[in-house]
Amino acid sequence: MKYLASFHTTLKISRYLFRALVLLLWLVIAGISVLFITHALRNRETEILLAFNLNANQAQGYIQHAADIIKDLKYIASNQPISSETSSLKVNNPLTVTDFTPLDNHADCDTMNERWRDLLQSLTGFMHYWRDNFSATYDFNRLFLLDNNNRCLINLGLHNISREHEWALKVLYQRVEHYRDTPRNERAASLFWLTPGIGQGIGYFYVLTPIYRDNHLQAMLGIEQTLRKENLLIPGSLPMYVAILDENGQPLLSLSEKDHPVQIDIRHRQERVWFGYTADFRELVFSKRLSPSSFSIVYSIPLTQILGHLRMLIINLLIFNLLCALILFILARLYERRFFIPAENEAQRLTEHEQFNRKIIASAPVGISILRIVDGSNILSNELAHNYLNMLTHEDRQRLKQIISGQQLNLIDVLTSNHTHLQISFVHSRYRNENVAICVLVDVSTRVKMEQSLQEIARAAEQTSQAKSMFLATVSHELRTPLYGIIGNLDLLQTKALPQEVIRLIMAMSNSSSLLLKIISDILDFSKMESEQLKIELREFSPRDVVNHVAANYLPLVLSKQLALYCFIEPDVPSVMSGDAMRLQQVISNLLSNAIKFTGTGCIVIHTQCVGDYLQISVRDTGSGIAAKEVIHLFEPFVQAGTGGQHAFQGTGLGLAICEKLLTMMDGDIAVITEPGIGSRFTLRIPLYGVKNIAAESSDSLADKCYWLAIRNSALAAFITSLLQYHGLQVRLYHGQQPESEGILLCDEPWEASWAGKAKIIFSCHHIGMPQERKAGEWVHGVTTPHELLSLLTIIFRPETVVSEQKSVPAISTTDHSDKIILIVDDHPINRRLLADQISSLGYSCVTANDGIDALNVLMKQHVDVVLSDVNMPNMDGYTLTQCIRARGMQLPVIGITANALAEEKQRCLAAGMDSCLSKPVTLDILRPALALYVAQASNQNP
Repeated sequence: MKYLASFHTTLKISRYLFRALVLLLWLVIAGISVLFITHALRNRETEILLAFNLNANQAQGYIQHAADIIKDLKYIASNQPISSETSSLKVNNPLTVTDFTPLDNHADCDTMNERWRDLLQSLTGFMHYWRDNFSATYDFNRLFLLDNNNRCLINLGLHNISREHEWALKVLYQRVEHYRDTPRNERAASLFWLTPGIGQGIGYFYVLTPIYRDNHLQAMLGIEQTLRKENLLIPGSLPMYVAILDENGQPLLSLSEKDHPVQIDIRHRQERVWFGYTADFRELVFSKRLSPSSFSIVYSIPLTQILGHLRMLIINLLIFNLLCALILFILARLYERRFFIPAENEAQRLTEHEQFNRKIIASAPVGISILRIVDGSNILSNELAHNYLNMLTHEDRQRLKQIISGQQLNLIDVLTSNHTHLQISFVHSRYRNENVAICVLVDVSTRVKMEQSLQEIARAAEQTSQAKSMFLATVSHELRTPLYGIIGNLDLLQTKALPQEVIRLIMAMSNSSSLLLKIISDILDFSKMESEQLKIELREFSPRDVVNHVAANYLPLVLSKQLALYCFIEPDVPSVMSGDAMRLQQVISNLLSNAIKFTGTGCIVIHTQCVGDYLQISVRDTGSGIAAKEVIHLFEPFVQAGTGGQHAFQGTGLGLAICEKLLTMMDGDIAVITEPGIGSRFTLRIPLYGVKNIAAESSDSLADKCYWLAIRNSALAAFITSLLQYHGLQVRLYHGQQPESEGILLCDEPWEASWAGKAKIIFSCHHIGMPQERKAGEWVHGVTTPHELLSLLTIIFRPETVVSEQKSVPAISTTDHSDKIILIVDDHPINRRLLADQISSLGYSCVTANDGIDALNVLMKQHVDVVLSDVNMPNMDGYTLTQCIRARGMQLPVIGITANALAEEKQRCLAAGMDSCLSKPVTLDILRPALALYVAQASNQNP
């Protein structure tokens, strides 16, 4: 249990670890995606840094160029007078020396004019040369001189200068004042300043340098240049923000509009070059000190613009990560459902199964124990098994250990010390990684006693069964022997010429004897079925002949009750099939006998047809019918249907029970449809085994004839119509039409009117036997054989046809066989005398013997052709007699006669060496073919 619980917990932890692994895998994919984006961002930043450097270098070059120019000017101003080379420069358009402009109210410009005239003349010559050669190239606006003492400024303009520059110069003057007040050791070599212009992206850049004389600052010489966007940005560069800051980080000039100027941390402003993001990570900034000035130029690009170039990459990677997450989730879910969840469920099931098994073991009514195979020790057991194991002796324990170790047996019986019978059964298995034996210990003391009792009961039952079989054999013999004497003598009396009154009495006696024989046969058949001695013998037979034979046998009884018997056999019924013809005839006879018995008026219809794979025979009557409450008990033994006076009918109530059992043995069934006051219909079915159809005679000679139907019985009319149409014949209903000369009229009642056709056939319920021609062209046909109508039609249209298959009861043979001697052996004098009379009536000679010993003496004295012997006799029975005959080398036929109706009796006779066995009562119809067969056989053996 602990193992299963820990296993279940391990599976659950494994499932969570698997989920963590899947999440980690997704995080790795996401991390790789982030690294990829970061790498792309770094590449983008590198590209932007390169662009920043290129633009900053251009701005640095601009500042450096201005510084170089001011150095040249300072050199000119510091080395007066101007050299001859400079003086000799050709000035195409001399510059006009502008008057000094006072920068405040205290300025003394006249004094400055006299003081700096020589210098101005030198600068004017230089400016003439500069304007003609370099002014357009370097975009200089003007050159100016700012006196240090008089606060005056003189402009040497190169271009037309707007008035806004005056404002710019005044602002510059304030910067110059601050520079002048600064100690000399703290002053820069040059002063750089920048003011914005009136247009977007335009500014004015000033560079001033001090002029010293006698180590004193005398004036500030400066230049003014127009600063444009192209000076700070290379054409085609990225759209970026550009600003120039002073040493305090305040913007002096911005080349693009921004609501919030770029703020650079003071730590980064001290660096010469700095590249990075702002504190809020909104912009990527590049800052560089523009030496020799104190300015710094700042380039910046918003982060959104940087990410805009990576937007599709980010979106694609985001989608990729979402897809990966979805796929991993689905795969993880499927994997869990496929492996983890079933494993957890299985572990849970095993846990519950273990608990359930423990409870079963604990509550089992038998002892259950699990023993270790190695040493036979008890691992697990319920209380009952524990008690049983404690009852075992040391020897029993050692024996049990050896058995479960060697796998010799799996069931042993042990008698404990307190005389308890234990039965121990075991199977090998595995439990907790060990080889074990699951043992079941059962106290079989009660069963042992019960088995002993059952054995005694079985012996008693066997003795009872033997007594029953002996009783049946004895009763059969004792009843059939006197019955044979009655029926045989009545059979002989019917062959004599007797008065009519005596014949009537003999017929009554014969009927009663036949009924008694049927009752005895039913009882014996039922007993055979109960003891499973009755067998079905499959042989080929004709179902048509069986039905015809039963109908012909019962037709006289039907006519005696003023009833009509219709027998319809459909043309698709096979000619030959496999089955037990005798048992089928017995079933049909029983059903027909019951129908005749319970029908007072009307008719009985036997209909034979093929339905699917079954032969179906129905027997319908117009009798009293059966109540619904009695139908359910109809096929039970010793039950007779009917109420009131109907119980006066004779019988044992075994007929339908025997029919059902016989049909079940033939793989068939039986059903009944009944209605009180209307009648009943019993339908039996048997499988169509071994079907063979014999080709019927051709009806081509009948095809061109017309057959007129005037039959009032609807069932008979329907059958005849379907029969003729089945063979391709033309059928018409007759309503007084004029027939043709070859027409045939078919009717079912006397026809008084003349018929102009070939012939008329009248179907009569009272006709027995073959069709008869009462007068020319008028035939009478029985309703029990309407299926043989085509044979009669053939005779009508072909008179020369001889019917060779007419069936009639053969008369008693009067052929003289006096040269054939039959030995009759029987201890009963009446039966011996009866057999002698029957054999004499058949034309044979006979001798008699009282028992087997007497028969052997007769055989030693004279020649005998056939021995006809009873099987149960004193001194020497028929079996011993036959064995003695065979032992002496005699090959003459031996026929046994027995009153024992059991199935094994015939087999016993054949095993003793007899050629055949006849059951009593033996009639002339039975004796005649048997004697004819074996007398002929004896004649062939002894010619």
